[in-house]
Amino acid sequence: MASSSYTHNPLIHRDRRLGQSDSDWVRSFGCEDMTVLIVCRGPIRREALDVFDEMGMTKVGILLSEKDSIVYPRALAPELRRLDPSRVHAVSDYSGASKEERTVRMIIGIAKDNGYDYIFAGYGFMAEDEGFVRSIEEAGLRFIGPCSHTVQAAGFKDEAKRTAERLDVSVTPGINNATARLLLRKHSDLKALTKLAKKHGLDVAELGDHDLELDTVADAVLGASYDAGIDLYTVDELAEQIQIEVASILEK
Repeated sequence: MASSSYTHNPLIHRDRRLGQSDSDWVRSFGCEDMTVLIVCRGPIRREALDVFDEMGMTKVGILLSEKDSIVYPRALAPELRRLDPSRVHAVSDYSGASKEERTVRMIIGIAKDNGYDYIFAGYGFMAEDEGFVRSIEEAGLRFIGPCSHTVQAAGFKDEAKRTAERLDVSVTPGINNATARLLLRKHSDLKALTKLAKKHGLDVAELGDHDLELDTVADAVLGASYDAGIDLYTVDELAEQIQIEVASILEK
């Protein structure tokens, strides 16, 4: 009964195949020929698959990370039960902040190698990353969402939140610097951060400025590691740090 209610709720689901409309103008917006690679995970990916199916799109693929398929086989990705295996593209991980540049190249490569013309990234930080969207556009692909110019003009919500906090404007509680906190949990002072940067050959000018806050220096070290393509933490370590931050917020 629950499954039937989910798939037949008229307030949520309907036939969205515009290509079958009686109107020539409406048919011009038909999406049946679109080929889309979905690069987000979780409920948003499932919703996207449902809507694209209702729009008549038959060639839709997803990325499948190890967290989806190995840690909890199929449990975190129920959509696997309905997808053609050729539309499931396995990757080790695609959300680590320290792998941004490689992530873009990987996604574009998978899209081009498998004939996808469009990329859908959900509604999170990846979808609001002007550089990510611009890279997709420059590769000759199309991004489902605002173009890179619009994203840049709108600004970044994480930067907007930090600006609001500096101006003492009320904001929704959340996590702004989990990666910096994680790095400081592993390397707790300026000496340790300096040693870490030296070990990986990272040039970080902020290490010489003793007036800066330690988390600012940690962010600078992380930035240098991103540019160098070096991972200073694992995805599991970041997940653990986020759990710590969330628990801290809930206790307040």
